[in-house]
Amino acid sequence: MSTNTQPDKPTLFFRGNYVTFDNLKWILDRTALSPLSLFLIPALAYFLDQRASGNVSTDISSYPVPSLESLKTLVKDTYPWLGKVWLFILLRGFNKLATRYVRNHGEWKPDRPNWKKEVVVITGGAAGIGKATVELLSHNKRAKVAVLDMAPPSYAKAPPGAPEILYFKTDVSDPAQVKSAADQIRAKFGEPTILMNCAGVANGSLILEAEIGSISRLWRINTLANWITAQEFLPAMVKANHGHIMTVASSASYMSLPQMAEYATSKSAALSFHEVLSGEINARYGSRKIRTSICCPTKVRTALGDGMEDHADPFITPNLMPVQVGQAIVDAFDSGLSQYVIMPEFMRILPWMRAVPDWMRRIVNVVGNTDNQVSDKSVKRALNNGYGADWDGDAKEARQRVLDRVNKK
Repeated sequence: MSTNTQPDKPTLFFRGNYVTFDNLKWILDRTALSPLSLFLIPALAYFLDQRASGNVSTDISSYPVPSLESLKTLVKDTYPWLGKVWLFILLRGFNKLATRYVRNHGEWKPDRPNWKKEVVVITGGAAGIGKATVELLSHNKRAKVAVLDMAPPSYAKAPPGAPEILYFKTDVSDPAQVKSAADQIRAKFGEPTILMNCAGVANGSLILEAEIGSISRLWRINTLANWITAQEFLPAMVKANHGHIMTVASSASYMSLPQMAEYATSKSAALSFHEVLSGEINARYGSRKIRTSICCPTKVRTALGDGMEDHADPFITPNLMPVQVGQAIVDAFDSGLSQYVIMPEFMRILPWMRAVPDWMRRIVNVVGNTDNQVSDKSVKRALNNGYGADWDGDAKEARQRVLDRVNKK
């Protein structure tokens, strides 16, 4: 166990800009665009028609009971704008239901976690998004959590009455180290039932400047580790037909930007891994209650995220805090369903960027100034602020070479 200083209090809430597209959408989803509106819109059309006819009585009994045919006529012909809204909500609802059914292998009923029994393994849980998820699970759910990371833990210790948060200094790209940690977790807590692959690093080098050794290390951590942890923990989940695997990818899985070749390709691979994993669990193992989720955030205010410039529009694309992403991940676990988390919400357009014509994609690049999202300036800032300062061996030497290079420019 680590002896480093850890904070006394966890970060369990987000305090910041609440006026965002995400929050507006959250309100609309639960009010005007909720399934209940499928009943309220015909009622609104009826009362608007009655008012237009001069019936402004406050006595409900003075209104004749409308027929379904008359309501249909009102929504379709008299107030067609209401009809379009009604149809949009209906199609949107059908899309959600169909997606949920297919994403969960035809298992409609949620397989929600019992936090007294679940055992959670989080790679890369010492800091950033992983740290936030660790704190939320330990302090809000009193869950059994084990962290596999090379960095020392920066999360708050478990609260009184909650199980100890296990920490293992582990190179998650090394099968032997992962197995050693797994055996100790099983001895202490039992068989892991939830796996969150969150370990990730970035270099921010140009393709012609990237060192093969650094590329290989990044791919081992960001991508190969997904295989290693799945091979270690998935067999027991398949046998029990219960479990949840969360893959933390990135918006870079869809939108590859200059100076992000190593990171973007590794996260695109992580996305493909998630898709194949989900397909194999259904088509090969038949363990349809195992949930597979993915989280693809844009810039998060972490040491790694410091290597990217801030988004220009805090309303449409706010810069995310780790606890926001962590809460979305915990909510996915709590749902008992496979989830596809893209943050912020507006970035759900990103998967479509793979299908649109090049000229449309270029407009997005220009408007969002994405060519300069990562640069020598942002990489230099992240390294000078301490990103990778705890690396050792070859990784430490490679980090210093990158820092020397950007300092010379």
